[in-house]
Amino acid sequence: MPGTRLVLHVDADAFFASVEQALQPELKGKAVMVGGSDRGVVSAASYEARRYGVHSAMPVVQARRLCPHGIFLKPNFLAYRQFSRRMFQIMREYSPLVEVTSVDEGYMDLTGTLRLHRAPPWEIAHRILVDIRSQLGINASGGMAGNKTAAKMATGIAKPNGLLYLEPELAPLVLGQLPVGTIPGVGKKARIVLQRHGIRTVGDLAGIPTSKARSLLGLWGERLVETASGRRIRPVRSESREAQKSYSQERTLTEDTVDYAFVRRVAREIAEKLIARLRADGKGASTVTFKVRYADFTDKSRSVSLKEPTNENREILARIDSLFRKTITRSMSIRQVGVKLSGIDRPAFQEDLFEPDRTSRYQRDKAVDLIRNQFGFEAVCVSDWTAEPG
Repeated sequence: MPGTRLVLHVDADAFFASVEQALQPELKGKAVMVGGSDRGVVSAASYEARRYGVHSAMPVVQARRLCPHGIFLKPNFLAYRQFSRRMFQIMREYSPLVEVTSVDEGYMDLTGTLRLHRAPPWEIAHRILVDIRSQLGINASGGMAGNKTAAKMATGIAKPNGLLYLEPELAPLVLGQLPVGTIPGVGKKARIVLQRHGIRTVGDLAGIPTSKARSLLGLWGERLVETASGRRIRPVRSESREAQKSYSQERTLTEDTVDYAFVRRVAREIAEKLIARLRADGKGASTVTFKVRYADFTDKSRSVSLKEPTNENREILARIDSLFRKTITRSMSIRQVGVKLSGIDRPAFQEDLFEPDRTSRYQRDKAVDLIRNQFGFEAVCVSDWTAEPG
């Protein structure tokens, strides 16, 4: 066991709903759904609500029909961030190598910490989950394996409120029997393509030549085979935001679409959320990248460099719009949209005689951040007043 690489994936169960139940004990055991208005979607549903068929990303109107007696709450993002920080603080008490991948999940590298804690790996993982439960009042599930992908898949098996430890050498035997769609990143479209060619399980995918995977799904297919076979080893990265080299997010659309106006709105929403993170960290970006993945799994992206690092909505969204027009050149359905902000440094706020209102624009952006943190992203629409003039 000493020297064996061990990665623990921790994922809070129904995080937003669980936080609400922790803050309001009278909600425990009840069907709780967190979402926006009736025109929005469910952000999180407690496991009591899931018994009625409610799930995240479901329209709120549909959720109300399925679970009319349920309790619908507006998001409390300030509380969610506080619980998230505390959860990762608990994890860092057990290992300095903690990678935060979202507000409610992340990875830990426990390699080399077994002697420190004087316990077998499954006992350490159990302690971590118990600490989260006892200190925060929320449940979290965990998966431990020899690499990040296997650990995340193990968590999926363990949910809710469970822990699964896969011996690294035995993991392929267990995970190989799972449907191919359980591999992180394999969505409905890819699953259909693979199943059409007789590839239905993780083991099936691991056993095909990389050349065949590439013919089906492009370069991404090759990476999938490496992932399915356990050959793709990605280290747990514990970079703090101070050292973060880029801010990026990709979103796979619910359905492939040729509604390019919708694609643009998605890109702008992603960009606004990333810019808000830049401002929160006191950083700016000098390179903006826009990317789309078409229905045939081919990717296309374009980038533009700015004269100086910035975290202003107006400047970055104008570049997103420009890149959008230059990138969308094919009449084909789009399945994924991505935005990346890089060239991270302190923002340069230089006096500009031709833009005397730059400070007021920054203050307005910060005010919008404050409102959205309290009431959710949909509370403010800034699309109209962030467009580049002229």
